[in-house]
Amino acid sequence: MKTKYRRRRALAAVLAVAALAAVAGLVWLLVLLVRGIGSLGTLDMRAPKDVKAVVLAADWSSYFDTSRTTEEQRAFLESTLDEAAGLGANTVLLSGRVDNDPAQVLFRVKGKDLAVATAEAVTENDKFLSKFDPVQYLMKQAKERDMQVALIATDDGGQPLAQGSALPEWLEKAAKDYKLALYGLDEASAAARDAAKAEAESLAAETGEETEPEQPLLTYVALTEGSEAPALLRKDGDAALLAAAWQLEAGRGLVLGELGSLLADGSDAAVALRFVSGEALPDVLAKDVPATLSIVTPATGATLYTENVYLIGTSDPAQPLTVNGTTVERTGDMGVWGLLVPLNMGANDITAVQGENTVTITVTRSTYSGGGSGAARPDGSVAAAPGQKLRITQPLASLLTDYSNDDSIQMTAYEGAVATVKKSVSFVRSNRRTYAYQLENGGYILAKDCELLDPSTPGAAFTGAERSTEGNMEVFTFGGSGTPLYTHTWEAGELTLTFLSASFSGEMPADLGFGGATVTAQPTEEGGFSLHFVFNDADPLWGYHVRYTAEGGTQILLKHQPKRSDAETGPLTGVTVMLDPGHGGTDMGAVGSTSENFPQEKDLNLAEALAAKYRLEQLGATVLMTRSDDSFPTLGDRVKALNDAAPDFFISVHHNSTNLDKDTNGLVGTECYWFYTEGKPLAQALMDRMTSATGREARGVFYNYFYVTRSNICPAVLLETGFVSSPTEYQSCAGDLGLWAEGGAIAQAVLDCVPG
Repeated sequence: MKTKYRRRRALAAVLAVAALAAVAGLVWLLVLLVRGIGSLGTLDMRAPKDVKAVVLAADWSSYFDTSRTTEEQRAFLESTLDEAAGLGANTVLLSGRVDNDPAQVLFRVKGKDLAVATAEAVTENDKFLSKFDPVQYLMKQAKERDMQVALIATDDGGQPLAQGSALPEWLEKAAKDYKLALYGLDEASAAARDAAKAEAESLAAETGEETEPEQPLLTYVALTEGSEAPALLRKDGDAALLAAAWQLEAGRGLVLGELGSLLADGSDAAVALRFVSGEALPDVLAKDVPATLSIVTPATGATLYTENVYLIGTSDPAQPLTVNGTTVERTGDMGVWGLLVPLNMGANDITAVQGENTVTITVTRSTYSGGGSGAARPDGSVAAAPGQKLRITQPLASLLTDYSNDDSIQMTAYEGAVATVKKSVSFVRSNRRTYAYQLENGGYILAKDCELLDPSTPGAAFTGAERSTEGNMEVFTFGGSGTPLYTHTWEAGELTLTFLSASFSGEMPADLGFGGATVTAQPTEEGGFSLHFVFNDADPLWGYHVRYTAEGGTQILLKHQPKRSDAETGPLTGVTVMLDPGHGGTDMGAVGSTSENFPQEKDLNLAEALAAKYRLEQLGATVLMTRSDDSFPTLGDRVKALNDAAPDFFISVHHNSTNLDKDTNGLVGTECYWFYTEGKPLAQALMDRMTSATGREARGVFYNYFYVTRSNICPAVLLETGFVSSPTEYQSCAGDLGLWAEGGAIAQAVLDCVPG
């Protein structure tokens, strides 16, 4: 009896365990069936403008693969979401592929012939009643953080699949099982990506050097049938274009980039989030390109001296256009057109026809006629007596090493500077006889830039100097009087200012306001004196200027280097930028049409500068403008504004052109000019950012002596954004997307040049 009783108890125990196992199995089966469905996953996600996503690519999956225990995997997934949130993201896009084996995925996908397996890192910790699902856990943790998870379809190489591509069966099943939106590229983005790749491969074949394809602006769209998940924009490393595209067309979210790359350098994503955080973008271009038939240039009645003329005009882009019977091909969506037309000697009628509209202009081709005897007439200047003083009368003049060569600039001299003439040289300039005055240091000042003073005028005499502070500048005011002309050398942390026809007695302040800086004063053999400053790398000199006061005195301004700020107002807080929109008023700039409705270069310059001002202020900068309307400051006004304000950066904004005697549509691209070497890094940064944001050709950064770039108070450059003589590039420059991409690019270039 006892034996039977024990057997019954043992059998009951076995049955109980089996029953519990069956119940547990059923529970687990139910979990598998409902996993990911319900409130954790959604096909539609949040409001489009609120979606800020980062991509968890295959390399992220491989990092997950190194987290061996379930606890480590949970911690890794939680830290992923926290890091994404720290970057400003509220959504993660998961490919699910494991980098070391495209046939392995992080999903627990069940089904026949799916051609993938769940990664070993997911399954190796499985127990009979415990199977960890990383995707489900990621979704659960995302929900707790008010974040979202979506899928991104990629090929075996990690590239996003295009809309219309055949999707892997396992991926479609994963999207359905986990109830997640599935993203891929729209067809236009895929075509642009493939074209960029082909261009890079072609360039590599020509040069023998591998180059990374330029990433175009990409649009991700939902591939899941029935999903209303918003389209997402992506342009890694280019906040200017990304933000502009997002703000100008509603209903789309943002992809900030891949998580790993952003953790290494998230500065560009941070800029993008600042750009998109503002109000709706203001209108910056005062007039739109008209979609009506016109010939913008040349003007009717013009006399031309070339065999051909390149016409530029406007039209309705939806209707065919002919000029003198020739069909005109157009690009872009604004209807701006160009056509090279041959000219006969004498009057030429040129007629443009579109539908019922007709425009005719008449231009005359002529030949240059010689005139005059060729004898040079005097310009009224006279020789100076040796030892006589001169004073600069122009806002800016050149001290030349060769008086007959304007390129031979030794130094820039400012209005009011006084120097002693060593000898006078008579020569012919622009068919006028004039004089150049050689100074005691060997350089020449042209008579047109100065006036001769009374022979008894004394030289400058200084008795020491006192230091004061203006903003981020140290100001040294000389005791005594005089406004001597000076030259400088500035290299490797050492600045030498040499004052001509001047004496210095006394001492410079022991404390220069720069940590570790020193100064030495000594007389020169030519009858002047020099000040030699040496600065410490930890507190370097950013710029300098010699200012002549209204009272007839002289000051030296030494500018501290700006630094990035961690203030809530932005990284450029405390940085001052002066923007100089070129031309204005009656000076229309390049192309120079008389059409009132057609946006001229002057209009585009102002619009671009206003867009840059808006973006710079979003980053915290203080922005000054040489003009904010359709006025015309002279070059002297602009230089004076620059030296008086002493900003940290100066950018003169222009658009380029060329002679309209050839087909100019293929002449495109961006150029930037510097005079002093301190401006070259800013010129390069502008070139890099501008061409990335606009896709325009990088024509290069160049030395040139443009008036407004000849200041040492800060990096000063002249930017030629694009060619308005090219109808294709004109439309890019005049469109809202182009203008705001340009404005953001300027802001990013300035940020790139601020240390810290």
